[in-house]
Amino acid sequence: MIEIQARVIAIDHGAVLVEPMTDPSSCSSCASSNESQSTGCGADKIGQIFTLRSKQYRVIDHLGSKIGDEVIIGIADGAVLRGSAAVYAIPLLLIFIGALLAAYIAPLQHQDFASIIGAATGFFLGTLWLFRFSRKAGNDPQYQPVVLRSVRSGVFVLKEMKL
Repeated sequence: MIEIQARVIAIDHGAVLVEPMTDPSSCSSCASSNESQSTGCGADKIGQIFTLRSKQYRVIDHLGSKIGDEVIIGIADGAVLRGSAAVYAIPLLLIFIGALLAAYIAPLQHQDFASIIGAATGFFLGTLWLFRFSRKAGNDPQYQPVVLRSVRSGVFVLKEMKL
């Protein structure tokens, strides 16, 4: 489970709007996350340049959090990978299949035009699939971050470290 501490800034029906307490764009896995060292990729610094407003996220809340509460939010380990594979790989695969299938079926002198039409058809089908997947994933807790627990002031919380 990927976790981060956040503050509740608004309440919605069964969900809350949160603002992370730390910057979620930084991966904290390389030396560039340490301010005293200047080595590493620095991807988080580049991301900060292009982000002008504060980050706010809609999170499913089954605990009944209130505005101003500090909470720990989390998302399942494979959710980001599964979601990005679905968003990128499946539409791209449909484009390639459409182009190859149309080129295979078409006569030799019209294969280029058929490939273009097939790729466009695959793109259209991929877009339709993506809209349907987005609608379904938007309500699926498997793909959405959730409020895991509340953080009480003065309580020390240990975070799991992977070696």
